[in-house]
Amino acid sequence: MSSQWVDKPYSLISTDPFSKESSHAAYYVATQMALAHNGILRGLNSIYLQATHVLRQDLVAIRDFLTYCQCWCESMHHHHDAEEKDFFPSIELISDVSGIMERNIEQHRAFMPGFDLIQEYSRTCLPKDYDGRKTRSLIEVFAEPLTRHLHDEIETLRDLDMYDSGRIRQAYQRFEKTLMATDNAIRTLTYKRVR
Repeated sequence: MSSQWVDKPYSLISTDPFSKESSHAAYYVATQMALAHNGILRGLNSIYLQATHVLRQDLVAIRDFLTYCQCWCESMHHHHDAEEKDFFPSIELISDVSGIMERNIEQHRAFMPGFDLIQEYSRTCLPKDYDGRKTRSLIEVFAEPLTRHLHDEIETLRDLDMYDSGRIRQAYQRFEKTLMATDNAIRTLTYKRVR
């Protein structure tokens, strides 16, 4: 059997074109965000690839897999909520361009209905009722708009190189601190152990 990696079916973001460029904080921010987005994509790919390989008779493995899906969903929500609440408004202030991040927010809205379906399924599905093909089909509903968004947002961030580099870096550092400060508290309250 050949090895399965988690860089497919949804393609990762290459950082090669800009990751070594240090003349502006926008390139640093784009690199860091691309790495975070690649983590999201690898998680999505791992769920998609493993969904049909969890043994139906192994209810413990299915329960654990559904919990993994919940963790991935909560991480996604946390990331995008923090962008919209903290990071994007900071970028708008720095750029003095109203709606500069609106395209990215619209892209969040485009994939959320499908994303909400997989999140609800992972929270409510009992292990005895788990269906790997259904999991894959739920992912296929939102994967294309999500993947497009994760790639497009990097270009938006790279294009911030016309604004104050120091302020862009500070905004991103505040965003990172917000993510780290709220991550563990939110996670411990939201995971539901499926029976």
